[in-house]
Amino acid sequence: MIGFFIKKAFFDGWDNLYLLAGLNGVFLVLFLLFFVVPIALGAPTWLIVGFVALVIVVLSIWDVTVTDAMYAIADSKSFHFGDLKAALFRSLKVGLIMGGINLLFGVALAVALPFYLGQNATWAVFAGGVLFWAMILAMLILQYVPAIFARDGGTPRQAFKAALYLFIDNPGFSIFLLLWRILTFVISALTMLLAPGPAGTALASAVAVRLRMKKYRYLKENPGADRRHIPWDELLQEEKELVGKRTLKGMIFPWKD
Repeated sequence: MIGFFIKKAFFDGWDNLYLLAGLNGVFLVLFLLFFVVPIALGAPTWLIVGFVALVIVVLSIWDVTVTDAMYAIADSKSFHFGDLKAALFRSLKVGLIMGGINLLFGVALAVALPFYLGQNATWAVFAGGVLFWAMILAMLILQYVPAIFARDGGTPRQAFKAALYLFIDNPGFSIFLLLWRILTFVISALTMLLAPGPAGTALASAVAVRLRMKKYRYLKENPGADRRHIPWDELLQEEKELVGKRTLKGMIFPWKD
């Protein structure tokens, strides 16, 4: 399943490269506008802090919006820039909640962790360790939330509850997905975050949720099935047909494939 996940995430991104670049361009513009420009203009510290908080919330809303678009791509549907307005309004509430959580992450990284690590005491090291692993755990769960909301809609509470269940039932895959998202973002430095960029990490979560949910449809339709032996080859057959037989050679030189 992981092998096909990598293939689908890669080729879905390649087939929609211009869309990814456009969505990532908005990420970059927002970051420059609310973070780089105030610093370059010599704004006072309190104003820069305020802009940083604002850009975290704004980018969180945009990330949930982008994930809505990426789920449509993962679902083999078309998505156009004209659809972004509806996706933005649909994603606003969850985006604000994610923005609040990301603000807490920012405070933890900028204030709490340095404070604990700066204390020469056992309790501080322990508290810092607990905070660090709590943040990792939260990241493993939260990476599913926007994609689940894009798939199912419903309330934010339902999306967070489903994300928690998805992590608990698939801890190994969740760790792999987080590492894949980090790798995707790091590789994006080669293209100034235009591709695959943040939209690429959103696409990875969208593909992961779409493929993983097939497991639960199968278990619902087969109550007596063994949860430890899921027939992934059978469940992913339709997805494999949609992706088709793709190769790197055919991707770069399609006339030779």
